[in-house]
Order: sequence, then C-alpha cells, then structure tokens
Amino acid sequence: MVISPALVQAEESFRMLSAHQGEVISLTLPAGPETQSIVGQFQGHTIPFFKTTSSQPAFYTALIGIDLAQKVGQHPFYITFKNKNKLESDAIEYTIEVNATSFGVQTLTLPESKVDLDKKTALRVEKEAERFRNTFSKITPIKLWASTFLTPVEGEISGEFGRRRIINGQEKNPHTGVDIAAPMGKEVMVSNHGKVVLTGDFFFNGNSIVIDHGGGLFTMYFHLSKINVKEGKQVKKGEVIGLVGQSGRATGPHLHWGANLNGARVNPFSLRKVLE
Repeated sequence: MVISPALVQAEESFRMLSAHQGEVISLTLPAGPETQSIVGQFQGHTIPFFKTTSSQPAFYTALIGIDLAQKVGQHPFYITFKNKNKLESDAIEYTIEVNATSFGVQTLTLPESKVDLDKKTALRVEKEAERFRNTFSKITPIKLWASTFLTPVEGEISGEFGRRRIINGQEKNPHTGVDIAAPMGKEVMVSNHGKVVLTGDFFFNGNSIVIDHGGGLFTMYFHLSKINVKEGKQVKKGEVIGLVGQSGRATGPHLHWGANLNGARVNPFSLRKVLE
C-alpha cells in the first residue's frame, strides 16, 4: 500500500488500514529531504520504516505484524517522522482495523510424556522458552532481507497456521507456524537473507534454527533431523540450513516454518504475499 503526500495530509478518519489476525501488512509513506527516519509504534512494539527509494520524495516502508491472538477491533498505529534540523518530530496516527480469522481446530494424540510434563521437563521447557524470548527481544536495526521470501521446502501443508490444538483431549496453545510435510532428510532452505541467531535441540521444537532478517523479523525452522549452520553465520536466501526430520514433539517428518514480526506471531506465507 502506497500513500501519496496528499493523503498523508488528509483528515485522520482516512488513515485506516485493514488486516486479519496472523497477517502481515505493509505501509509505504513519502517523506521530504529533511526526514531522517520514520518509526511506528503498535501494541507496545517499535515498528521500523525502511527507506525504499533514494529519489525525492523518498519513500519509507514498514511491515506490520498482526498477532494471531490480537483482539478484534480498531487499534492505533502511531508514526513519528524524525527530522534532521528540528528538535521536535512530526507525528501522525493511523488506525488498524483487525478482523477475525477462522483458524479451525486440530486434534492430536501423542505419548503422555510429550503432553503431561514432569517437574524437571517443565523447568527445561520454561528455560527454552526464555531463550526464544531473549532472541526475539534483540532487534537488528537494519533490514537484512531482500525482495520475496521463499517457501523453505516443498510439500503438502499438514498443519495450518493458527489452529487451536486439542492434544489428548486437552486444549493447548494455538499452532504458531505452518507444518509442511516432506520426506525425512529433505533439504530445508532459508527463506531470505539473514543471520543465524539461535540453534539447538528443544523439547517441543526438536532441532531448531532461528534466522534474524533485521527490523524485528525472524523466521523459524523446527523438527529438523540435522542442523547445517551455526549461530552467528550470515546466510543467503535459498541456502540449505538443515534437513527435514521429526525431532521434538512431532508425529512424522515435516518442517514447522514460523515467523515472528516485532513480537507478533504471524503466518509466514503472509510474508510471501505482502512482498510479492
């Protein structure tokens, strides 16, 4: 979505964006030569704008993630223009209208040891969750990704994003990624340029890789049979980073592909749509 200079000056009631739960949307705004940067705020998270042209007027684009559990309704999106030669910044406000998504329900039967956790395992799971939270909290200020995102492996979708999960009769957290069924050992590609910021063998996720694409955007690759990269490695779009497996809590070989955008759990396929 591109907003012209005239529309930026329009009355506030026009500044409305529409999105669904779990979706990624983009907003492009023009800026004058005095603009140093543009920053947004949504749901307590900083949303960076990236300069996308060098000509005047320059254009800046932001990717906004709508969490899969975001409350339906209208929410403010605050935008600040920081200017080179002014002590004060200019600000405008948009409204993002979040619409409900029907995610459906998935029923699974798993070994009790994977569902009812003993005290030791529960402590392990909490420590692992903290590692993920710490990883997502460290924001690379520059954009590392470029153009469209690749689907990391070919296969049928065996687990839809956002589905409520009933495991052994107990309601659990919704599915925060997309499961792609593929043969054991099939190569998994990184979906875009970035940096490997977390690897390891986790109780639920098995052998896992997290890629930082910059600007608060991360993608995740779970249940691998093999990890081919180390933390700190810079990777290029399409590079093989691991092999399909069924490690962790998995009922068969598949790749769990997930995305986290500035704290929002979003459908990774939404990245492909918004950046095509």
